[in-house]
Amino acid sequence: MREEVLRMSEVTYSDRSGVQLQDFCLNIFEGEIVGLILRRGHGVTALTELLHGNLPLQAGYIYYREELVNSWRAPRVHENRIAVITGKSCLVDGLTVADNIFVLRPGFRTWLIRPKLLVRQLQPVLDDLGAGIAADAYVDTLSSFQRVVVELVKASLMGCRLVILREIGAIISDMEMARLREILRHYADTGMAFLYIGFHYEEMEQICDRIAAFSDGRITKVLCPGAGSLLYEEGYTRRVREQMTRTEQQEGASPALELRDLCGGSVRHLSFTAAAGECVVLQDLQNQIFGDLIALLLGDLRAESGEILLAGRPFVPGPSREIAILRERPDVTMIFPELTYLDNLCITADHRLPEVWRSRSVRKGIRREWAQRVGEEVFFLHPNQYSKRQRYELVIQRILLQRPQVVFCVQPFNGADVGMRMHIWEMLDELKKNGIALVILAVNLADTLTLATRLVRVRQGAACEVYEQRDFEHLPFSAPWIDLYRKP
Repeated sequence: MREEVLRMSEVTYSDRSGVQLQDFCLNIFEGEIVGLILRRGHGVTALTELLHGNLPLQAGYIYYREELVNSWRAPRVHENRIAVITGKSCLVDGLTVADNIFVLRPGFRTWLIRPKLLVRQLQPVLDDLGAGIAADAYVDTLSSFQRVVVELVKASLMGCRLVILREIGAIISDMEMARLREILRHYADTGMAFLYIGFHYEEMEQICDRIAAFSDGRITKVLCPGAGSLLYEEGYTRRVREQMTRTEQQEGASPALELRDLCGGSVRHLSFTAAAGECVVLQDLQNQIFGDLIALLLGDLRAESGEILLAGRPFVPGPSREIAILRERPDVTMIFPELTYLDNLCITADHRLPEVWRSRSVRKGIRREWAQRVGEEVFFLHPNQYSKRQRYELVIQRILLQRPQVVFCVQPFNGADVGMRMHIWEMLDELKKNGIALVILAVNLADTLTLATRLVRVRQGAACEVYEQRDFEHLPFSAPWIDLYRKP
């Protein structure tokens, strides 16, 4: 009989912001990989913190390795030996892989550190996983996928029997996902268990033994094979098909943006075009170029060679209202808390409306128009009171008011649950309808494929494959919504 690694029974947990988990039940056995799809992500952060840190419960019981570790009667004071791996690495740059795994491990008590001995002990373990990682390599030279593998090795050597992987699909490509599946199966065969938290059924179907839908602090449905589409609102597929039809009608438009053999930093001889009203997805298979590409556009990094053309004219890199950057997690990174909603909205529109900061009538007109879009109540809220949805709306409506020729979107769906992803999709589609070219920078295709007119795969800083929309059916079968592009 298999050991039950985790059991959560009727768990209710609240903090200052309200109820996070309500009557939550979950069990995981050794050697099992359980997937949790976030339909609405409220409460998932509390879930990971609760499992790792034994926070006080309002009701219920938590068992780890068949031992009661937390209950509403008597919470345990120390942490559980459960590892949490997220898109943000916990490894320390400037140290080697061996140092991160051995020296920084709790309980490491050797006064004299012998680096060569540690490397010699660790290298066979890394070689068995086939990830191409050297034990003496510095962590800051590793890819995102290799960092995840190192954290898995560290969790195994620390004796963790449960590992929580949260939103890993956002930082590794589809090919790396297949390798990750093999590594997870390798560790599952040794008796470790995994809780894989993400947003896409197609991604989890490759990896998980069981999959459940999580919404507002509780499990709402255990999914059967092929049931992933039930998570999406009715009509979403129809909207995607309408977008595909519009794309076919836009073919032949002149380029709004053109990169010709651009070199700088990790960007090496990158070339592609994006037309007005078109969406081009750059899939960086190694998750290396995004920061340098944005720096090249903003003038923070000097180009070694190549050129950038905007509407057929040479573009001088630097701050420009002709190009907008939608940064990763814009609800956090692109809101100015010291400004009002109206000021946040207008901050990049003064090139189109020169009187926006001097004329009350202009600002009132903008407020009236945008109140019809987002509601009047947001103009009376403090920025800290905005909901996640209102924050996304504010940033994207700001870009719409700015009316740039091109918008670079850095992993726009990262960190958004299923419901929020559909709303982001609709807002980005509105930018396209207004004739703005979109360039989406992504590692995993996720929902970006449904907006794309062209997919450019990037390896070693340069385009290695280009797929037009009519060729999407030849992409790996695991790509979300791929069936929409396959001919009957």
